[in-house]
Amino acid sequence: MVNVIAPVPAPLWIADDKTLQEACRRWSEADFLAVDTEFVRTSTFYPKPGLIQVADNHGAALIDPLAVSDWSDFRALMVSSDVVKVFHSCAEDLEVCKRIFDEVPSPLFDTQIAMALTGFGSSVGFQRAVNELLELDIPKEATRTDWLQRPLTEVQMEYATADVHYLHYLYPMLVARLEEKDRLSWLYEECERLVDSAREPEGDYRLAYHRVKSGWKLRPQEQCVLQYLAEWREQQARLKDVPRNKVADDPTLWNIARFKARNRDQLVKAGMRPHIVRDAGKQVLALVQRGLEQDAENWPQQLQRPLSIDDGNVLKSMKKVVVRCAEALDIPAELLANKKTLEAMIRSEQDDLPPHLSGWRKEQIADALVKHLKEIRQ
Repeated sequence: MVNVIAPVPAPLWIADDKTLQEACRRWSEADFLAVDTEFVRTSTFYPKPGLIQVADNHGAALIDPLAVSDWSDFRALMVSSDVVKVFHSCAEDLEVCKRIFDEVPSPLFDTQIAMALTGFGSSVGFQRAVNELLELDIPKEATRTDWLQRPLTEVQMEYATADVHYLHYLYPMLVARLEEKDRLSWLYEECERLVDSAREPEGDYRLAYHRVKSGWKLRPQEQCVLQYLAEWREQQARLKDVPRNKVADDPTLWNIARFKARNRDQLVKAGMRPHIVRDAGKQVLALVQRGLEQDAENWPQQLQRPLSIDDGNVLKSMKKVVVRCAEALDIPAELLANKKTLEAMIRSEQDDLPPHLSGWRKEQIADALVKHLKEIRQ
């Protein structure tokens, strides 16, 4: 296998609009492109794009997002239905793409999902995927380097090029394995879910309180306060481009809501950083008061408590059904039906299936879970 793999090529460096447009014309003739991104996200809410890599049959190119200004041709290529865009573990890459040219690549093929659907296990890293399928060991030393520096080092350039070079080889091999197992449609269904999720617009942060740990322990009125606080944190984190916990961490929001902070000293005592109190304390206190003044009919939907002991036992029995089915299919159990999906089934008072169990999962696991749940509850 190793003998048929070409060495990593010298990449084309693209740092101007004209060169990118010319490359896009060539890439538009390809059936598929291997694509990857490099970014920095150590102290920001949003990823800071540092590089886009693309490989086709003719070689690889590195696109400098710090230098390119016109992304129109590349955006059109990334959404062209004629060209499959191949990524590995693409969730953050899709976010980077959306930041750069305000679109999500589609149609999409994620090789990490393909590995899971063809018997290699869950969350297979790119290095292992290359080792398993191409029998090559590739270095990963440059993974955490500064991709915003210019010029990039020789090690960074080779690392970035190698990613899409080898990714280009993985795609046809995985397509063949998926077709052999009659699961290629499963793969594209999963990737469509990723694209749909990545395309969801920003702006409505009223459900941000759902992510606050232990929020369910608060009383209904306190959860109303928490909703206002979590929405404010989400807006501030995005506006200032900082991680959420740099605005206020979960315990701080929980404490403010639980003890109904009335002044700046109580905000500090709850855990809020002094400089945040100085700059936004008045606004936060106003949000607390606003939440306390809401009538009960305006309180948000209450956060779900953990499952009862009885329902917890039901969950365990359902997990066994999933594990048995996953073993028979030789795919990860969490890919087939995760804990969140099973809990949704248990909590539901209707026969409607969670969205996660539609499509290929309907036949493979959903019907068995519905039958098992009915038997338990009879």
